[in-house]
Amino acid sequence: FLALGITLLTLLFTFQGGKPIKPCAGQWGPVVYYHRGNVSYAQENTFNAVVNGTAFNGNNPEVDVTVLNDGGVVLFHDGNMKRVTGKDVGIENQSTEEALSTPILDLVDGYQYPSYNYVPELEPVVDAVCNADGNIGINFDLKSKEAVEKAVSIVKNSTCSDRTENTMWQSAYPGIVTKLKNELKNNVMDHRIAMFSGEIRFLGVKFFLKTRLLHAFFSSGASILAVHKAVYDAEKDLIQAWVDDGWCTEIWGITEDEIPNYDVDVYVVDDMPDGLEAEGRVTTYEDNSLGSYHGLIAVGVVCIVIGLALYVNVFRMKRRRPE
Repeated sequence: FLALGITLLTLLFTFQGGKPIKPCAGQWGPVVYYHRGNVSYAQENTFNAVVNGTAFNGNNPEVDVTVLNDGGVVLFHDGNMKRVTGKDVGIENQSTEEALSTPILDLVDGYQYPSYNYVPELEPVVDAVCNADGNIGINFDLKSKEAVEKAVSIVKNSTCSDRTENTMWQSAYPGIVTKLKNELKNNVMDHRIAMFSGEIRFLGVKFFLKTRLLHAFFSSGASILAVHKAVYDAEKDLIQAWVDDGWCTEIWGITEDEIPNYDVDVYVVDDMPDGLEAEGRVTTYEDNSLGSYHGLIAVGVVCIVIGLALYVNVFRMKRRRPE
């Protein structure tokens, strides 16, 4: 009990002042990225949206990177293809040939585009973006550990490799961030990494913003905290504590017009046409997970008390034992 209580309280308190792998706040950014490309121009994560609609207009794209069952690397956000293709299958179960030949619907999230489109491979998109303008970078959102080595290799061989001021990586998963940190180091690529504020079952976003367990302990490779604007609006004091400790901040779920309202280092903006329903992007935030935080503190204290009581009881019994 004593060891359990001490371990639990150590985890809850030790990393609250956890700093990024290298100082970031005030030293990097601000940078603006277009979420999944310019979706006013074409369907999300397509060559047209990312290259023609974003890079060719002098803007930085943010893209989602997924690996297929044969090792092909494509741009795709969802785990299932149904929302944007009508095909009810997992994207990671598709071969490269199957994925590239599946049309992206002209009607996506309630918005009617002029024509169908197609899933693009990562490498030609990276080459086109990086060659479009020497000042443009990319924000890569990796969806699996399998994507890390392949995506880093592609970027390493592109002209974006040395653009440390606006080429960055991000993920919602600590294991991906840790692997990404090591892969970038092995390839001598000094790019920033962001990790989203996370939640695990009853341990919500506020719990991890308070304890920093996901970022400073389980995932020591990040230097940017990424949050949705609803979280930023509700948790400004907690987020400011991260900034004071050297972390950069990223906000997503905003429009370009909202940029002046937020003092952060990375803006991932939605450029959506009127009528686009923005599946999954309109988010409300309610989080009472500090109750779990205080509950776990209580559990830790109780375990220590019980452990000490047992220790004292055993000690007394030994002293009373006759010679």
